[in-house]
Amino acid sequence: MSCNTAYRTININSIFEKEKQKVYNFGKQILETCKTRQFIQLSDREATKNLAELSLEEMQHACDIVDKRNGKFIDMRLIEVIDDTFIGNSKIYRYKGNFEINDYLVEIRIWIGTDGKFQGIIWGKWKDEYIPYKK
Repeated sequence: MSCNTAYRTININSIFEKEKQKVYNFGKQILETCKTRQFIQLSDREATKNLAELSLEEMQHACDIVDKRNGKFIDMRLIEVIDDTFIGNSKIYRYKGNFEINDYLVEIRIWIGTDGKFQGIIWGKWKDEYIPYKK
């Protein structure tokens, strides 16, 4: 792909505290289940169908990768929010994760739709510049 798309960053202070807290709590809850292995099942009211149907095996696998590389999850800090409402009808929250081992900086990326439903959560290597994941 040769075309570069500019992504609009939303001023974090312009987002309602209630929404920021909802996204933070969701991400923290998901990552803390890696410690307890008590995975939560999301309802269709909270999340899109694809996210609500995530299997326990898929969650276990994702947690195993993070646990092996980074140890236990401690917390996460919001770095930026990307406006993806033009293409993907969502906002993308980008957090830097704090783990027992931080040799490999982790980005925790959470999508929330304009309808307030969670559309996805992934984690991977932190990059300072936002690069969209290929679906």
